[in-house]
Amino acid sequence: MSNTTVRIISGLILALLVTSCLFIGETATLIGIGIIGPVLIDEIITNFYDQPRTSKRYLVAQSFYLLAYWFFNFYQISQSSFSFWISAGLVLDFFLLIYLFVIYKKSNTLLSVFKMTSWCVGLYAVIPLLCLSYITHFPNWRILFVALLILNFSVDTFAYFTGRKFGKNKLWEAVSPKKTVEGLLGGVICSVTITSLYWNQLIERVDIYTVVFFTIVACCSQVGDLAQSKLKRQFDIKDSSTLIPGHGGAYDRVDSLLFVAPLFAFYLLAKFQ
Repeated sequence: MSNTTVRIISGLILALLVTSCLFIGETATLIGIGIIGPVLIDEIITNFYDQPRTSKRYLVAQSFYLLAYWFFNFYQISQSSFSFWISAGLVLDFFLLIYLFVIYKKSNTLLSVFKMTSWCVGLYAVIPLLCLSYITHFPNWRILFVALLILNFSVDTFAYFTGRKFGKNKLWEAVSPKKTVEGLLGGVICSVTITSLYWNQLIERVDIYTVVFFTIVACCSQVGDLAQSKLKRQFDIKDSSTLIPGHGGAYDRVDSLLFVAPLFAFYLLAKFQ
């Protein structure tokens, strides 16, 4: 089987798992989102930081994540708590933007800084995933959740196929050699169009400000992917793991979603609360 076929089959299986969680209900969806965290932490600690699963860093990161995710989703569910985590998510995105666009050099000093902060991997995972889980606490959470998934993943999907068909100009070869400008434009245009149609039919009338927001999120989806690609090159690894055939690891699959989740959550917070 070709890599494209494997990629499509894996994507369909993942879509089926997500659909199943959404169909079963809020608790199943929260558990599904929550499972991403331990897998993400496992990939970062073992593959990026090259630490064993018995290390203190690994145990601290996993324990912190599980406790925080459970506490704020199943014990203390409050608007103020989620507002704090959404703000933290926006700050995290800001630092990732600085890392991607301002810090160009790959150096042993920077690598040492990353390794010293390996204790914070649990925090790095729980911030965007709490922003994502925030959506499930809305009355029409399924519709909103699907909107985010369409907006985020259709960018990557259409960018992949558009880039293969029409891609000629590299987007940022030093960070992600396969991405093209044509792929980015195709992905963003298709994503914003489909999401706008969905939003207009099922949520509310789409205006120019909504379209602008969707465009920003679609572009940021690619920014999140580029930031993770740069991190992988910092640590000299190709994929975060081989967990998902054709896609790499869980981190490779949700990197863009983790970046846009705080933006989408902030939009919902400002618009509907």
